[in-house]
Amino acid sequence: MAAHLPRSLRESPLFLTTRAAQALTHHCREALTQAGFDDIGAPDLAVLAALEGVEEGENPSKLAKALRYEKSSLTPILVRLREAGLVLQVKDPKDARALRITITRKGSRRRKEAEVVIERATHALLREVPKKVLRHHAEFCEALLLAAERVEKP
Repeated sequence: MAAHLPRSLRESPLFLTTRAAQALTHHCREALTQAGFDDIGAPDLAVLAALEGVEEGENPSKLAKALRYEKSSLTPILVRLREAGLVLQVKDPKDARALRITITRKGSRRRKEAEVVIERATHALLREVPKKVLRHHAEFCEALLLAAERVEKP
């Protein structure tokens, strides 16, 4: 961490989490682009992963909530994925007004291939970080998400 940063930033969960996420996202984006995945980003992969194994498809609103995405942010992702043949939008058999989103075979294959690239890139970036630190980080992120869910519940 840059020594010139004020102590308040060096100790800020918001600042540190944001900067770490930006660094990891940038590193993985570069790796994906070099591997020919310049059309898929982390949000796209999260959507594909959330749809994997969901036989009946998922309602877009429920999908957005599960991924903590704004519906307005999810819509262009779904359009992009649909145009690339990675997901299908079908009418909900129980409600003709509603849609269900399903992952295609191509989407499943593309997600798995991209995740291999991300795993390698992440490992290369974090190879010198002790496993204990990574476990603590995962626990922190999980606790942060749970706390946010508790606060956000109406």
